[in-house]
Amino acid sequence: MAQAKRKAPAEPQEVVISYAARSPFQTGLREYMTYRDLGMKQGTHGMVQAHVLRAAQPCPQGGTGWHLHDTDFQMIYVLKGNITTELEGKGVLTFASGDCWSQPPKIRHRVLAFSPDFEAMEIISPADFATVDAE
Repeated sequence: MAQAKRKAPAEPQEVVISYAARSPFQTGLREYMTYRDLGMKQGTHGMVQAHVLRAAQPCPQGGTGWHLHDTDFQMIYVLKGNITTELEGKGVLTFASGDCWSQPPKIRHRVLAFSPDFEAMEIISPADFATVDAE
């Protein structure tokens, strides 16, 4: 099997160390979640973003609405609690602690519910990407 050629990053990646005690959760993309940045954006010079997100408020009434992310790669690994989401073409899915899924580039999706203790790790490439409402 032939290996795919990978494009080398413009700058060499750096070692990143993220201690939980020194990386507080902060507001971010969605007001109902808080995010702990794991520092990968800086260490990869924008190639990858990684963060832990957790529920800060209940899921919005009726869910988040359909949207998509202009990414090359996105994966979510549930650390605690559970989340119910709908992925276009896959239907409504519920994920619990230890479950993981990927979201292909620009797949329409929406979050329908999550538990008060919901926490997940998300890895996205590139680090900076657009989120587009897709109702």
